[in-house]
Amino acid sequence: MLLQEIYNSDIEAIQRYNAKAREQFKLRVELGPCPFEGDIDSSPVVLLLANPGFDDTSSINDHTFKVDGWPLAGLHQIAPPGMRNWWGRRLRELCKRYGDQYISTKVAALQINPWASTNFDRDLRLPSRSKMLGLAESAARRGAVIVIMRAERLWLENDYIKNYPHRYSTKSKLCSYVTEGNLGAEAWGKINKMLSQSAPIPN
Repeated sequence: MLLQEIYNSDIEAIQRYNAKAREQFKLRVELGPCPFEGDIDSSPVVLLLANPGFDDTSSINDHTFKVDGWPLAGLHQIAPPGMRNWWGRRLRELCKRYGDQYISTKVAALQINPWASTNFDRDLRLPSRSKMLGLAESAARRGAVIVIMRAERLWLENDYIKNYPHRYSTKSKLCSYVTEGNLGAEAWGKINKMLSQSAPIPN
């Protein structure tokens, strides 16, 4: 229902935008919206991103691929290659500690613009923007660790997120890897504390 709501709210604005936008900014309607990945209602760690990427590794199944027991399905070994490579690299350190499936249940990601494109247009404001900000606020209100990976200025338009004490940002605005080096000791420690509370014992 959320996907249909986003489609209905955005489609006319997207059509007007795409009619004038340069190719690298055009939104790929054929992939459908991808507002979030993972269990956005309960994951203790939520990553805030800009929008889904689109390149020669993208497939028409990227946003619809699902596997039972893997909310962040891009970590599954049979995920579309573009998704698997993107998520596998960025969450590698956490997956090494806790396992791919466990991280797929405990880390979620939100997009400020739920539509894929080659490049992100920071000036584009779709009607769904308020919905994305609301989902981020809801995650914060239930106590999730919030990590802004991309589009920080846009996410901070929400006052609750802006003032949330457990909000962190990557050190590099060009790197979205979830590592201690990119997040800093405080954020890395907080993330691992949240993840380890119910983590399985490694084999």
